[in-house]
Amino acid sequence: MKFKVSKFTKVVLCTMLCLTPVLLTDEVQAKSNGKSLSNEQLASLTVPILQKYEADESGKIWKLDQNKTFAIVANEDNLQNKRLAEVVKLVNAEIMEKNLLQGKALPMVYRKENAVTNDDILITIDRKNPITSESNSDQAYKIEINDQGVRVVGASETAVLYALRTIEQLVIVNDGLVYGTIEDYPNVAERRIHVDCGRKYFSKDWFIRQIREMSYFKMNALQMHFSENLGFRIECETDPLIVSDQYLTKAEVREIIAEANKYGVKIIPSFDSPGHVDQILKVHPEYGQINNKGEHYQRGLDITNQKAMDYIYSLYDEYMELFEGCADFHIGGDEYMEFDRAPFTTEYKSVLDDYAVKTFGEGYSWKDTVANYINELAEHVHSKGFKPRIWNDGIYYGSNYNPQKIEMHKYIGIDFWSQMPWNPSIANLDEFVKHGHDSLYNVNCTFFYYVLRPDKPNDGREQHSFDNLNADKKIYNEWTPGNFQANTLDDTNELIKGASLAIWCDRPNLVGEDVVTDDIANEMRALASKSWNTRSNSIKEFDEFKADYAKLGHVAGFDKNSQLPDAGDIHMVEPALPLQPSTSVEKPVIKPTPLEPAKQIQSEKHENVNTGVANNTVVLWGVVIGAGIVAAVLVLRKRKEIK
Repeated sequence: MKFKVSKFTKVVLCTMLCLTPVLLTDEVQAKSNGKSLSNEQLASLTVPILQKYEADESGKIWKLDQNKTFAIVANEDNLQNKRLAEVVKLVNAEIMEKNLLQGKALPMVYRKENAVTNDDILITIDRKNPITSESNSDQAYKIEINDQGVRVVGASETAVLYALRTIEQLVIVNDGLVYGTIEDYPNVAERRIHVDCGRKYFSKDWFIRQIREMSYFKMNALQMHFSENLGFRIECETDPLIVSDQYLTKAEVREIIAEANKYGVKIIPSFDSPGHVDQILKVHPEYGQINNKGEHYQRGLDITNQKAMDYIYSLYDEYMELFEGCADFHIGGDEYMEFDRAPFTTEYKSVLDDYAVKTFGEGYSWKDTVANYINELAEHVHSKGFKPRIWNDGIYYGSNYNPQKIEMHKYIGIDFWSQMPWNPSIANLDEFVKHGHDSLYNVNCTFFYYVLRPDKPNDGREQHSFDNLNADKKIYNEWTPGNFQANTLDDTNELIKGASLAIWCDRPNLVGEDVVTDDIANEMRALASKSWNTRSNSIKEFDEFKADYAKLGHVAGFDKNSQLPDAGDIHMVEPALPLQPSTSVEKPVIKPTPLEPAKQIQSEKHENVNTGVANNTVVLWGVVIGAGIVAAVLVLRKRKEIK
């Protein structure tokens, strides 16, 4: 018998059909704290601030959950790449430690591209093709986020590490990744911290913690300045008598290097000469620079004495062996003597002048004696596979009136820290450019010097402090890569290879090593962002920048002696069905038949997004089943009425 469907039944069915397309979507606005974000605001959620984040029009957010998988593309190169596997395991262990997935790790697999799923964080390396047209850096990476999952391609293993760090940080700060494309790369290749561990003893555990924290913010170099006037702090077999009471063993140094390699931070040994050798000359006063009275200087090596130079070379040889595999070696060359005053002008200049004439010929001077020592030591270091570096104030002295004749090796890198305005004969930055040095590092003391100083400043700073109040804000708002101390280059000049904070411990016992960690933390983050993305301060105000890195907290495993959990092994997965829909262990997705599109409904407050499509599907079928039951009951009642 025919019967009519009531108006109420029609309303229920129509409502069900209208809601279905909305429930099938997983779309939300790109938001943080309930506010819609622009592309630049999205880029500014991480530290350092990203170069480019272009959200697509969907407004969807990819969520990290236990259904996701780290999937390395199973090509020949990746399968043999132990470093790439180490990077993925490291970030996965950090996810566990930070409790982003209730203490669990994501599965890790090698997967053929024809077996990729929507739940994959797909990872590969492309060394041949540029990641972005904006940079050819081997630290560049791209992340694409869409319905096919997350796709990561890096120019190197370190680039992949940085990409995964970005994902990790966005999950922490914004609870996920907005659909779109991230292209990122550093404006400055090397982002460093120099540590005066010669004057002050810093423990192995301090170095390991610092390395981890640096890596979290994409800092990539740490300089160990282990020989100084007030101490020599690494075990020495050539001459154990020069070693201070507190020192790092060679085994501990090797542990530090291994941890640095794991975290993508290169170690740069720093052993200064011919100045800054007081600790050595206390044991060997006979190697101090001789003066015109036959007396030995207590604060500088005798660069006219072959025995003294042979001795110092034997020390360099020992530490080049210890730091084998590191790319750079800093040999100092600075502050040998103050060349514009006594006692240099009255006691030592004539000795060095005589040596120059005797060794190199008429017309040569003390400047050539000093320059030749630095040049030959640099050549010796270079011959052992290291690129030598020096501070800026030891060579090209007085070039405007009586230049040195010794031609320096062009491969010597220059740490430019100060123009020394009290001495106009110190070479300016243009002099190094003119002489062809292709690696300039900005260690601008005006911004970057943190000092355990002899006296407390009278401007409110602590005795253990940077050279300015609010140095982090000053770095963030005022410094750029081309802003050298009293000198300027274009920020994009290819000669600028790095920038560095410097920790100096003139009063080593003033504070403990943990205080130093706290004191430099904010400035490190400011430098990390400004050296990676020079535009950082034009993208985000300083106070907002600080608020964001407060949310990020410290790196996983920041506490001394802490060990990250084991994230497990990476397994090989055979090819499967291509591109399966995103699934959930707890709530499997049942893919419904597509319905006619409906008008997108976006909620100002979108909660429980992390359950994604699976949750929406369950809600959908709940509505479908519920509405069906209601309709069936109404139909039965109608039939009963007709009977």
